Amino acid sequence: MNSEESVFVRKALEDVERAEKYQRVKQIVATVLLIAMAVWLAFQPSPLPNNGAYAVMIFVGVSLAVCTTKIMSLMNKNTRAVLRAIADLQRR
Repeated sequence: MNSEESVFVRKALEDVERAEKYQRVKQIVATVLLIAMAVWLAFQPSPLPNNGAYAVMIFVGVSLAVCTTKIMSLMNKNTRAVLRAIADLQRR
């Protein structure tokens, strides 16, 4: 592996690790906001008789957010593993 490839792999690995840290912070903030919103909605008086539709929409939204976060974390984990394997090949 030449020096340009080595620099590319090192930079890509740093970018993935930075993206993973950013994603983790974003996940924590989103979780706190979703929990706060759910608690706030749970203690609000219901002016509408069919409040079940709102609960379903909140559940679907939270489920989509959790699935998206899980997919992104797996992508970052797998990308980091591939880049580390490439970097290990370079060291040999």
